Amino acid sequence: MQALILAAGEGRRLADPLDRPKCLREVGEVPLLHHQLAALHAADVLDIMVVVGHRQARVRDSVGSWARFVSNDRYAETNSMYSFLLGQRALDDDLLVLNCDVFCDPRMFELLLDTTGDALLYDSCSGDEDEQMKVHVRNGALVEMSKTLPPGRVSGENVGILRLSRETACSVAAAAAALISAGHERGWLAEAVNIAAANHPISCIDVQGWPWIEIDFPEDLARAREEVFPRVAGGMRPIAAEYDGLVPVRRVS
Repeated sequence: MQALILAAGEGRRLADPLDRPKCLREVGEVPLLHHQLAALHAADVLDIMVVVGHRQARVRDSVGSWARFVSNDRYAETNSMYSFLLGQRALDDDLLVLNCDVFCDPRMFELLLDTTGDALLYDSCSGDEDEQMKVHVRNGALVEMSKTLPPGRVSGENVGILRLSRETACSVAAAAAALISAGHERGWLAEAVNIAAANHPISCIDVQGWPWIEIDFPEDLARAREEVFPRVAGGMRPIAAEYDGLVPVRRVS
């Protein structure tokens, strides 16, 4: 199992005065990306690829040898689908795909790793806001993901953590390449996943009640720090050893 973290974006909506990329914003005095790396290592997912773009030198310096990197030099004019395609082409195994702006209980990774086949996490108590990536689930499987699903088709919100077999990852990449060639360079990864899901069923695991948040706006970051982190902290204790190499920020030797 390999992991692919999509971390090329600027995170402009967070309005950081220090111009840090979104993945290095801190929750519990630890960068978001470091939380994800520690959780993956604790789950024995050790081969990690990070797609970098904005301020990528700072991200590389922060992460050091905890991951490999691929650059999306067109991050300002593309989106998650383009970054996924770049990263997937450099990998050759089953994948956990993560958006870098997800902060969650690290045990949620185990939910996917304990599942056979393709799967994603979603929250059935969310999905009513315009910015949220909504999912339509039928008989426990993904029908469609989109930010513009009509209310009657919304089963919940996609968390932003996806497990794909090598075969399905290749199918998603092929769909992404076709969409990008057709001019969808700014498309979300969900567009390509929807196409692949027609032939590769993707199970949907409801994480209603689990502590998690996607961080897009300053109010999301505040909620992550004030509400979600205290609940997540209990789940971090078993992986404390993984944080030893990540905090403070590691530097390339």
